[in-house]
Amino acid sequence: MLPDVQTRAPDIKISLTRVGVSEVRKLLKIPRNGDRPIVLLANFSCFVDLPSSQKGTHMSRNLEAINEIIEEIVDKPVYELEGLCGDMVREVLKRHSYASRCEVEMESQLMMMRDTPSGKKEQEFVKLIARSTAYRNKKPSIEREIGAEVKGLLLHPHAKGGPSPGCGQTAEASLVIQIPEGSQVKIEEIVDVLESAMSSKAYSFLTEAEEKLALLNACKSPKSTGDAVDDILREAEKRFAHLSGMKATAKCRARDSLFTFDSYAEGETVIS
Repeated sequence: MLPDVQTRAPDIKISLTRVGVSEVRKLLKIPRNGDRPIVLLANFSCFVDLPSSQKGTHMSRNLEAINEIIEEIVDKPVYELEGLCGDMVREVLKRHSYASRCEVEMESQLMMMRDTPSGKKEQEFVKLIARSTAYRNKKPSIEREIGAEVKGLLLHPHAKGGPSPGCGQTAEASLVIQIPEGSQVKIEEIVDVLESAMSSKAYSFLTEAEEKLALLNACKSPKSTGDAVDDILREAEKRFAHLSGMKATAKCRARDSLFTFDSYAEGETVIS
């Protein structure tokens, strides 16, 4: 029998905070009562911490746990997406007795039906974000987060207090919210918060008349990335007041059509 190299004492005794696998691509089918399943092509990352007494980690155990959880959800009549990463971190931590913490993050594109400026329906894709962290000796033992990222348009004012909008910026804004055990947040609500914080949402297709209407509406709401983050956090506190004590994190990055750099803003708040 070959010796287990990973359990040997390392030459350099330094603990590592995150060791594992990333860019693990999986096809998910999330069952729903009476509806077609949600189909996602998801990217997973899975990490554990590594104590200074251990040479390496058994990465195959991470993949085994991910595969088993994905197989199990197919047989369940209803499965909440928020619980997926939570089930994974719980199982991975069981298989790494030396680890005190496990993290799993999932990202995927989710198709949603959204309205154009004239009220027509069209398919839009948003980035879905789910994260969970499991702790061996901490309460709560599982921390869960759910969020989304959307594309939009920011019209930056010429200067503070300026009367008219300036440069147009394509932007991505995200909102990630902590969720306590037993609570849920609808992705549609997170997307609504993000879209309302932009000068205009982005569209996959518009007629000429709709394009003019979208730009006209954007001109009425000039914003910087900092303004967008402020609006996201302010609306999140109102919309998710039932999640008192949970953290909300907002980010916004914008690419200017005139300058060679990106503008960026980030903030977080504890919902009260």
